Amino acid sequence: MAAPTPAHFFRKINPGIETVQSSFHLPRHRHFHSYASVVISGEFEESGYSGRIRATEGDVLVHPELDCHANRKVFAGLRLVRLDWSQRRPAGGFYRLRNELDDLARTAERNPEDASELLQEALRKNRATPLGVQDDWPDLLAEALAEDSSLVIGEWAQSNHLTQQTVSRGFAAAYGVAPEVFRAESRARAAWLRVTHGCDCLCRIAAESGFSDQAHMTRWIRRITGAPPGAWRRARL
Repeated sequence: MAAPTPAHFFRKINPGIETVQSSFHLPRHRHFHSYASVVISGEFEESGYSGRIRATEGDVLVHPELDCHANRKVFAGLRLVRLDWSQRRPAGGFYRLRNELDDLARTAERNPEDASELLQEALRKNRATPLGVQDDWPDLLAEALAEDSSLVIGEWAQSNHLTQQTVSRGFAAAYGVAPEVFRAESRARAAWLRVTHGCDCLCRIAAESGFSDQAHMTRWIRRITGAPPGAWRRARL
């Protein structure tokens, strides 16, 4: 499926081995295609729709289609394997390799496509692990927003003995975006997946995704993808 948006709207990876500078800091950004990151050495932190993740040597992050995240900290000596990922494989998740890391790194230096197949086989043997989250209230709120798109943030704050102002500031500091925007983007991404991978009418998708109407959904899908849902539906055909 060709994206009906300018190429610069989404960030792309370069498959293969990547050495990352210790001063590297990347604010929230979007990827159209799914991809995998494997940590060869070092450590970094990432915050996105799945929560906040701290990844170290041997960890694998499979980023799903239309993912959005920020890389907040990179520690010295970070080396990664970046690989294109097919949606026919697991759509996303956090894994830990056991004995396959050295072989994967050597293969990626020669041929990233072969490395992608090798990683696919390795992940069949390694179940997904819980995300390495900070496990404080911003992560709990992110999890709650992902599970319930109708969650009232003020009520959640009150039930957790926090003010709404504290929740808004603290969540934005952890995730780079206000909780209301995080929730709306999560809704829009779920709706976009239905638009591009299903046949339901747009008004039904809007209603079932938690939007007030189709126009509301259209605004948010355009915001996170650069194009309205109708353009994405036509591009799929």
